[in-house]
Amino acid sequence: MSGLDSLPKDKWSDVGKQPVLKSDLVDIEAAILQGWELRDPPRLVWVDATRVQVQATADSPANILMAGFPNIMNPGSLVRAGLTDGKYRQNTADVYMDFDTATTFWGTEKVSQWYVVYGIAGDSDTDFTLKAMPLMRVSSQAVKTITLRNNLNAANIGYGFTTDELLDAKIYLLSGSSKGLIRTITANNNDNGTGGTITYTGDALAVSQGDWFIVLPNTNFRWIGSFFNSSGGNILEFVRRGHQTWWLEDVSVTPSNGLTEWVPMGCPLAVEWFIKGCGDAYITHPDWSGSNAVVHSPASGYVQCWTPCLDFCKFTSSTSGWSCYSLGYGYPSGCGY
Repeated sequence: MSGLDSLPKDKWSDVGKQPVLKSDLVDIEAAILQGWELRDPPRLVWVDATRVQVQATADSPANILMAGFPNIMNPGSLVRAGLTDGKYRQNTADVYMDFDTATTFWGTEKVSQWYVVYGIAGDSDTDFTLKAMPLMRVSSQAVKTITLRNNLNAANIGYGFTTDELLDAKIYLLSGSSKGLIRTITANNNDNGTGGTITYTGDALAVSQGDWFIVLPNTNFRWIGSFFNSSGGNILEFVRRGHQTWWLEDVSVTPSNGLTEWVPMGCPLAVEWFIKGCGDAYITHPDWSGSNAVVHSPASGYVQCWTPCLDFCKFTSSTSGWSCYSLGYGYPSGCGY
């Protein structure tokens, strides 16, 4: 091939002036054209209750640029967070994230948990693998050590990371007062119960209970997609089309559970929910314009629930008999798609 897989040239790292040959210019030209094809990552596909995959064959390869994670402030671009090369990789066979294979995710499998899926590769790798990282929340902070909260914001949690396996990776804040800031991880514990902690360096972050953040790995990586591992330990079935994801099974909530935040409804990285309401459904979010602005969903009707970019949507109801179903959700336009 000619193009991104041939760049940069090894000779360009040598000391002194290096000649640029006609063949080098051909590769540069091809790389510029290729770049438009690689703007979006490969499509994440649900396989079964424990697996997701990126599909590929020799004739229909999965191509990816190791370009990082969507920029929380400007989702049409990506943050690199110190990844080492950002080069092109190609797979010619299916690749899986499998909860039955410990090397394909960080920590131990957790229920009622959102995961992001990265394509990752070493500097010398020509293809990529998949690995899932839990999407995490803040419980509290002491100095520069964050204690972790579960996705339901109901109790503290530990993810069973190996001690310091996140060393030199990055914390990226997705909501709250420090939204958009990145810090380097200096330590993590290996708690697998309710005492998980992550310590970072640099200026202290301003965080509150419930703030969302993600860990950006200390390797070449690209965010590919997200999935939800249910309370029963099953990956909820979905299909993704462009920036929209549609549930293929019921994802419902009623106010009788006492929750005002229903995490499975849609990925915290989304800004759009497709919801079917039954009866009088009043959906509120404290970040909408006005004071807890209300959207009304008529009986058997549909409503699109919009929230600030990459912030989480909180649902409340005015009647005890109300319920609604999430049909799907959408990521911000240009958010890696």
